[in-house]
Amino acid sequence: MVSRVSLHRLSFVAVMGMVIWAGLGLRMGYVQIYDREIYLQRAHNQQRRIMSLTPNRGRIFDRNLETLALNVEFESFAIRNPRDSHESKKQWGQFAIQVAQITGQNPDLIIDRMNNGTGFTYIAKEVSMEMSAQIQSLPLFPLLKDKIQIEKDIRRVYPMRSVAGQILGFSVDGVGRSGFEMRHDQLLKGIEGYAIVQVDALGRAYSRVESDYKPAENGADVMLTIDAKCQAIAEEILKETVARHKAIGGMIIVMEPQSGEILAMASAPDFDPNVPNYYTFESQKMRPVVDMYEPGSTFKLVTAAAVLETGAFDLDSRIITNNGQITIGSQTITDHEKFGELTVQQVIEHSSNVGTIKMAQALGQKTLFEFTRAFGFGIKTGIELPGEARGILHNPMDWSESSLPTMAIGYGVSVTGLQLAIAYCAVANGGRLMEPKIIKALIHPDGTVDHTSPVVVRNVISNKTAALLRQVFTGVVDHGTGTEAAVTGYKSAGKTGTAWKAREGAAGYTRNYRSSFAGMFPADKPEIVALIMIDEPTEDGFYGGSVAAPAFRKMVERMIHLPRTPIKTPSEMNNGTPLYLATILDRKTETKVTDVIDIIGPAENGDTVLPFRNSELMGKSDHVDDTTKISIPSVIGLSLREAIQKLSNDGIETTVVGNGYVVRQIPAAGSLSQVGDRCLIECRPGGNTMAGS
Repeated sequence: MVSRVSLHRLSFVAVMGMVIWAGLGLRMGYVQIYDREIYLQRAHNQQRRIMSLTPNRGRIFDRNLETLALNVEFESFAIRNPRDSHESKKQWGQFAIQVAQITGQNPDLIIDRMNNGTGFTYIAKEVSMEMSAQIQSLPLFPLLKDKIQIEKDIRRVYPMRSVAGQILGFSVDGVGRSGFEMRHDQLLKGIEGYAIVQVDALGRAYSRVESDYKPAENGADVMLTIDAKCQAIAEEILKETVARHKAIGGMIIVMEPQSGEILAMASAPDFDPNVPNYYTFESQKMRPVVDMYEPGSTFKLVTAAAVLETGAFDLDSRIITNNGQITIGSQTITDHEKFGELTVQQVIEHSSNVGTIKMAQALGQKTLFEFTRAFGFGIKTGIELPGEARGILHNPMDWSESSLPTMAIGYGVSVTGLQLAIAYCAVANGGRLMEPKIIKALIHPDGTVDHTSPVVVRNVISNKTAALLRQVFTGVVDHGTGTEAAVTGYKSAGKTGTAWKAREGAAGYTRNYRSSFAGMFPADKPEIVALIMIDEPTEDGFYGGSVAAPAFRKMVERMIHLPRTPIKTPSEMNNGTPLYLATILDRKTETKVTDVIDIIGPAENGDTVLPFRNSELMGKSDHVDDTTKISIPSVIGLSLREAIQKLSNDGIETTVVGNGYVVRQIPAAGSLSQVGDRCLIECRPGGNTMAGS
């Protein structure tokens, strides 16, 4: 018999159960009917994840499609809990040795890191995808891969290192931080996309929702106007000149005067964007764009152009230079040497301050100011690079008694190197002030290409005046202050400048100098305009004619020999031999191989090329008795140094193409030659010998 108490208890439990089930039923109904959308959205959010799709950052090329900047994918290998692993020490040791052989590391260091690691230890960081594939193909990798973690990373790489470093700037984590990378960050980085993926209970993606997908739009590739080889030459010449004269820095800018395109723009000290943290902020500056300075005598271009354009003087007008001295108020200005009466042309050729001031006084303040402004001084050029300075040009209303005479000779006005180079481009191209260009073309992800076009800002002077000025500046190089800029076989034109540096934070000038030369080459129809400025030369001269002008000559001599040189004009000839080549070959008799490498410069593929010399070019007779001839030895497979030494021992001189190991020689081994003749040897890294010789 069931007691009454038990029945009551069972009834209570039954009722409570019914109430609970009824409540659960009501709750389930409420959730499914009223809260259905809320819980569907929660499930949707838990089962899906938004993934950002990062676009590829656009590459940067030079005008010849040489790569200056690109993104490179790297992988890093790390070991999780290496000391807790159950694999034998022998296996890990063998693996470490194999990884070291691939990556070039010291295997002992890898083993030490593995033995001393705590929870996570890198054994190879940021290796290329080729190296990564080699590591993963090692026989031990499948056995150890459960303890190995692979991390992928994309890094911006600048293959030419410091070449155009300040122009390019750098980017970090896909964001431009300086230079062109910063100025055109939006153009290069593209537009981020997204994808919705379904994930399992462990958060692992297993499929993509096609309806919720937007692909990333890659950044545009950019072709700069820069010629990488011209840029490398400019940087090397600048570095050499700064070191020789123990200066604190300098700049070079090379432009095409007809288009306004910048071929090279170098600053010293240099800068490698691959390792930006190793350099000071000073090294990252694009000096031709951001630095302002008083130009000195290179600014006499403006005064000369104004007097010729207005007709105030002609080239044969004579000016009394007061024996090289003139007093303005309480200030006395002198020439670097005493002159008597000079023509206008001689005033510029010999850079007479007194003669230039007298020409400016005849013009008056208003006219000189108008021409200075017309040439673009005191106004930003609009170059597509960050941080451009506008320079300083005061309004004539604020001029003092000494403003006009000092400005006429390049003081009391501040310019950028780019502004000054553009002014000389106007003289070189017939009087047109061009907008400077750094972008030659945009290559969009769909393959379409947008080319930029030259932009004429204004006509500054007439073609006739420009031709007269080129004549004057040719005289500067022929027999004036710029004779060190002369290039054998061609006519060069230009103007020297030597200016005191203003005191910082105080009135007056120091006795430190800026030495400069603005050149046009060739003189009659200039194809390049170059400005060179060396900051505070302290040894081996300080005048622009002895510091900057020789750098111009060396730079042009090397650019002439580039396979795709911007200089198309042939030089004068002498007995069928270009004069510039004959001059370089003559120098070869007095220099080492490395000296001639510096003269000639890189070839189209970046290798070094020396001029080939035969008996005809050197003026030797080909009629030589066979008894005096020698057999050329084989140097195939030898290193460059070994080959040169072996040929030199037999009295044979060498012409070198490339670097590394010899893969071909001309004439072939065994050919008869004579002491002093030349053998061309072609070298390649790794020494993959070509068929034939």
